[in-house]
Amino acid sequence: MTPYWTFQLRLYPWIPFLVYQAKQIRESSPKLPSQSSRLTLGQGKNHILLLGESTVAGVGASSPVHTLAGNFHRLFGESFQIETIGKKGLRVKEALSLYLHHRQSQTPKSTGVILFLGANDCFLLTSPVAFKKEVESLIHQIQMATSAQWVYLAAIPPVHLFPAFSKRMQSFLYRQRNYLQAELEKIASSNSKVIYHGIPMDLQPEFFSSDRIHPSDLGYQKIAELAFEKLNGATKN
Repeated sequence: MTPYWTFQLRLYPWIPFLVYQAKQIRESSPKLPSQSSRLTLGQGKNHILLLGESTVAGVGASSPVHTLAGNFHRLFGESFQIETIGKKGLRVKEALSLYLHHRQSQTPKSTGVILFLGANDCFLLTSPVAFKKEVESLIHQIQMATSAQWVYLAAIPPVHLFPAFSKRMQSFLYRQRNYLQAELEKIASSNSKVIYHGIPMDLQPEFFSSDRIHPSDLGYQKIAELAFEKLNGATKN
């Protein structure tokens, strides 16, 4: 992979166009509500924290039951409690303060933490060096706060495949995502409690909601099922 500064040099002349296009997408796309920004499902003794950006907030889902939280609640079963804290537009550097502000007043010790982050750090061009430091700090602080036995770290959503974006924007997002993904892989390789997952899937049109960015009900179901399968295998080893 070439140095990040070479990517920045190629990107800078295109920034005005990309900003303009992003504004057009925001103005023309359906404004979909969050279905699970703050949601706790289940009464089980095994607590799992689900923290992250719009996918955790359930943007694009038709109801809370069809969000990641709803699907995880179904998959993990009644012996688990799923506490969800999500926010559209959330960056990694903002995740800890969001958690501290909205966590349950008597936060139980967690069996595990599930993180879905990174898309907004792609959109806003967070540098790989800063991104790695922020993710490492978040994982350390969350583990300290929850005593989690494991941290599931999802790959950055495939922002370069979102159909709402032009080919030019997809091309730059593909490169930015690769730089940040490489940092996640480094973090996972050096921390035995981190379960990193690429979430491989074939993104068909029905995977996306009406804004062609966020997952549909089917998309959330597929993501949760793949994540659960990965966790089920990793935590039994």
